[in-house]
Amino acid sequence: MFQNDRFEMARPRLYVRDEVIDKAMELFWRQGYEGAHLQALVEHTGLNRFSLYKEFGGKAGLYEAALERFLGLLLAQYRQVLTQAPLGLENIEAVLKSLQYGSQYYGCFMLNTLTQKDTVPPGAFEKAVAASEEIEALYHGNLVSAAARGQVNAGASLSGLGKMLQTLDQGLHIQGLAGTSDAQKDRVIAAAMTLLRAT
Repeated sequence: MFQNDRFEMARPRLYVRDEVIDKAMELFWRQGYEGAHLQALVEHTGLNRFSLYKEFGGKAGLYEAALERFLGLLLAQYRQVLTQAPLGLENIEAVLKSLQYGSQYYGCFMLNTLTQKDTVPPGAFEKAVAASEEIEALYHGNLVSAAARGQVNAGASLSGLGKMLQTLDQGLHIQGLAGTSDAQKDRVIAAAMTLLRAT
């Protein structure tokens, strides 16, 4: 037999990792990295400090795990719309119109991370940059197809237009925080689509 002081049974995990990440994502999304204090994370997730450090290495690791979860969901939505055949302006307009504001709108967690570059963990910032670049590439792919289909001028700078769409996308997220209505958002999108067709 092992003596108690020399052998300790492994404690069973009393939490579900994915549920903790989802709860942490909610708090980080609303309050940002600096605003979500460790005690608030402990209370909101139900995870004690020891388990938080053991499972995630601390607040920074939990933030990265929460951001990864968000980016996985976000990119799945963009891919679903922006890879539908035929690629073109219809997909671009559909993805821009899919943005929903509502009373519980806290912006885009990815964009929030990008705007907090100096305070978020470096690994989280790099993940947000990579996701943003993928979204831009998806826009660009639709623009290439749109040019081939005669929807936009084939001589236009498609890479420049892709960057413009990414900037518009991010701007719409920021406008949602400022209380922009769906009608205002729709007018901006309509103007952008008119511009693309006239380019």
